[in-house]
Amino acid sequence: MTLSESVIESLKKHLPCSELEVLMHTEWGSKNPDNRPLIRSELMKALNGRCLYTSISHCPDLGVAVIAPSSVGVDVEVRERVTAPVMARISKEEEMLVAPSLSSLWCAKEAAFKALRPYEQPSVLSKISIGDWQNIDSQIETYRLINASEFNSPSENRGVIVHSSSHTFSFFIFYS
Repeated sequence: MTLSESVIESLKKHLPCSELEVLMHTEWGSKNPDNRPLIRSELMKALNGRCLYTSISHCPDLGVAVIAPSSVGVDVEVRERVTAPVMARISKEEEMLVAPSLSSLWCAKEAAFKALRPYEQPSVLSKISIGDWQNIDSQIETYRLINASEFNSPSENRGVIVHSSSHTFSFFIFYS
């Protein structure tokens, strides 16, 4: 499975990050016990000695890695795996009500959390507040990390959710 070139271009436009690189393979899924070495190997080849930010994510049947010039996070999840009881443990009720879907909110929190690594990353996802949702089309939504200042991170940030028929992807970046 891969995202189409038009979806990748839309993703780069809405982040905004024209230099974003997205790598994705089914053999990187968590069902494959060798997924982590495969992802690392492919990332090292793609980086080719460049000093850039990276993030990885995998669900049972798919793995994704991203490369960007600023702090970035990615998450992928099988849409049906995200449930209301799980989300209630890590989200405020208001967040759940305004989010386009539970899988969108889950993936947004995960990707923002990963992008906070160089800053003051919280110990739990429930400290991350996601909002300012914008529906771009039936497949793409944007969002922001609302409480970025609590983590000593740049206030300029953007996330993009991409939905496929079975997966939700989130890409998040800090920019200036």
